[in-house]
Amino acid sequence: MRLFNSLVEQSIKPKGFVGNIMLKIMNNQHKSIFDLGIKNIVIFENCKLLDLGFGGGMALKMLSKKYKDIKFYGIDFSKEALEISSKNNRKDIKNGKMELFLADIGEMPFCDNFFDIITAFQTHFHWQDIENKFKEIYRVLNINGQFIIVAEKYKINYHMDLYKEESGIKKLFEDIGFKQIEYGETKYNMYIKGIK
Repeated sequence: MRLFNSLVEQSIKPKGFVGNIMLKIMNNQHKSIFDLGIKNIVIFENCKLLDLGFGGGMALKMLSKKYKDIKFYGIDFSKEALEISSKNNRKDIKNGKMELFLADIGEMPFCDNFFDIITAFQTHFHWQDIENKFKEIYRVLNINGQFIIVAEKYKINYHMDLYKEESGIKKLFEDIGFKQIEYGETKYNMYIKGIK
């Protein structure tokens, strides 16, 4: 049980040698999750996209490779994630196309209405005080901006007490103020998108 709890902690906030391995595993194992999210957001020229809990940086790398004319940002509260993701995206960081920050989702270092798109891949089920994090996401999202969550259904069912059913997560989006809420599932994964 101690080993299992340690691995869960590493998936939340990777650190050290084990965290480094965990981030590499996440980059490889979550590609179908990244694909589902990318397929269900509308990306347009010169928009600003923020990825929450970027982990090893693979989602940002995939997005940047596909879309040339947008600016990417990411936050994660793991120093190890920042280091690995910075290495994986060094070219985009060097040329100013991407900026990564060590920060908490509950206190983001951005002004109101800053982002056009916010993504959260395989992370929201770990958030403490999820309602306040949603309020902070709503604050930094532009009017008509998109916020999309994509995750494995079994991880949601295991880690979350609230908001694990479609109706519950939709209600959270509605209560925060999102409109045009869209929910979808594949066999193993789900996504939900709201427009501010």
